[in-house]
Amino acid sequence: MPDSHLVATRELIRPPTIRHQRAVEEPFSGGWFEELEHKRYQRQGAWLWRALEFGRHPGESLLLLGAGVGTDALQYTRTGTQVTVAITTDDYPQLIHQNLARCGVTVPVVPVDRRSLPFPDGSFDVVVWNALYDRTAANAAEVVEIFRVLRPGGKIIGLFPARYDVAFWQRWLLPVARLWWRRPPDPTTAPKTTARELRGVFSAFSDHRISKRHLRRGELPYLWRIFPLVLLERVLGRVLVMKAKKPIPSVRLLARTSSARRAAA
Repeated sequence: MPDSHLVATRELIRPPTIRHQRAVEEPFSGGWFEELEHKRYQRQGAWLWRALEFGRHPGESLLLLGAGVGTDALQYTRTGTQVTVAITTDDYPQLIHQNLARCGVTVPVVPVDRRSLPFPDGSFDVVVWNALYDRTAANAAEVVEIFRVLRPGGKIIGLFPARYDVAFWQRWLLPVARLWWRRPPDPTTAPKTTARELRGVFSAFSDHRISKRHLRRGELPYLWRIFPLVLLERVLGRVLVMKAKKPIPSVRLLARTSSARRAAA
């Protein structure tokens, strides 16, 4: 089994140095999963509920990449979304199954290579990609596959580590602060990126909307903690939330394609 502390810190998007100061539930028990679910969407994680659009896709098909222990999959299924969980060699399918089973939920859990997804074209209405702990940055091959399996008009929702986060600005604005205060380590492990880079990688999509979220007060230098956290996270946040849509072919393009097919026939 994996390290329960590492799994919990990833699910809660918190630095690995943060540890409980009290007794907690037995790791990987039903109570442990329930506690993680509660904490994931509270306080610093309250933004996740709106960013991931729980409850806004009933009856739609959704592909979840980077599912963690399946907590987000539970939220989608409870609101009527048809979820498929894609797992790679970095994921823990046994934990996903265990977490879903405690709530009586069953969803397809499919091993994948993100460079060649085993789904037909246009299979999903929504793709949610939690890339906060991917070992490599989002690349063209993965994005092409996501584009392919989305139906026209479908949406991609992605979570990516922000390059210009609190750590960046602390190093830039307070270079000597390290003499009296040590900043907690980054809560994510994937390569950091910027909004401009994401727009470039996802250039085949349209209607890009990118915002910055997630910040813990303990990650801030003391003088910065007097400002409201809800405002600071929009400037210093750890996570870039990207939403974009697969374009719907225009009527003119469809007519041109149909004409070409008829001429070829």
